[in-house]
Amino acid sequence: MPPAIPEQMFGFTPNEVMAYAAIANAVLALVLAAITAYYAWHARGQANASREQVAASNRQAEAALKTLDLLLKEKEQQRRIDISTVAFQLEAAIHMVDDWRERIESESYDLPDVIEIRPMNFTSAIPNADRIDQIVAGYMGAALLYVAGAETDIRVMRDKNPSEYVDSPMAMGITAETRKRLQQRAGRNLNVARFKLDEARTRLNALTEGEQHTKMDETVKADVHG
Repeated sequence: MPPAIPEQMFGFTPNEVMAYAAIANAVLALVLAAITAYYAWHARGQANASREQVAASNRQAEAALKTLDLLLKEKEQQRRIDISTVAFQLEAAIHMVDDWRERIESESYDLPDVIEIRPMNFTSAIPNADRIDQIVAGYMGAALLYVAGAETDIRVMRDKNPSEYVDSPMAMGITAETRKRLQQRAGRNLNVARFKLDEARTRLNALTEGEQHTKMDETVKADVHG
């Protein structure tokens, strides 16, 4: 015979034990469901936070790209201004140097009161040249030194006019000799200045032509890949 089921277990009847066990199972199921729901809610919150972080990062990246694009455009615009300014000043300086080379080679003693062999804004254009290329700026700075030396000699020439000493042949001869020496030195300075200016112009043109070719190549590549 099978053993008899005891009428009570730990003070409870079998039916009561089964009822309590069912209640415990139901409570445990509710707890597990609550835990599952909490983790699902927490995961959704993390997912939403991640999406917000991604969206914020994308907005920051877009703002950074716009800022970078604006800075690049401003830099390109400033470079075009620099190139235009330097090219104009070089052409003007070359023209003025050539003009003064012809003046001092003539036999005329008439020189203007104002001796200026450089454009008014030539000195201020050297920083523009330095932003483009230091070698171009170096040529311009060197040319400026030689032009300044020529200006000094020509000013002294202007003040040593032999025609003022017609009554003193010796003084007239000394003055003419001094003037000739100054004339030759000023001419040499202007020749060197002209060479430096021409070198600066040649290098500037080479740089700008190289940049134009590079941009054309990039455009062609973009069209091909596009």
